[in-house]
Amino acid sequence: MKALLLTLFCAILFVTSVAHDNNLIGTWSIIDLTYVSDQGTQKVMEADIKAGTAITNLYIMNDGKFRQTSNMSGSGTMDTYEGTWKTAENNLIFTLKIGEQAADIEYKYELKENTLYLIRSNPQGTMKITMAFKRK
Repeated sequence: MKALLLTLFCAILFVTSVAHDNNLIGTWSIIDLTYVSDQGTQKVMEADIKAGTAITNLYIMNDGKFRQTSNMSGSGTMDTYEGTWKTAENNLIFTLKIGEQAADIEYKYELKENTLYLIRSNPQGTMKITMAFKRK
């Protein structure tokens, strides 16, 4: 009986996790970028984002892959980054592949209606970046 209950609990947990992950799948466009530090809060490139000249799109695919296109690197061109993604509790982890190297970039995430919030802090806790994306 205990084994059956444990199996049922694990199955429910898995289904809940997969359903939550499925809510992330889609195309997301940046609508806000906020930087918070000891010096205060700053909206980064707010006018450019609203005017559509500062662009970042996330493509989160159901096969565990993602692609990001953005013109916000300062290169003057639209750059593309690719890799894989996964979730662990309220963390969204992108594994970015650059050549033979891979780096994990971890965000706390929150979904509210059709808005995806990604939050990342430095290890010292002295700065935090919050990005908001709308589903396209």
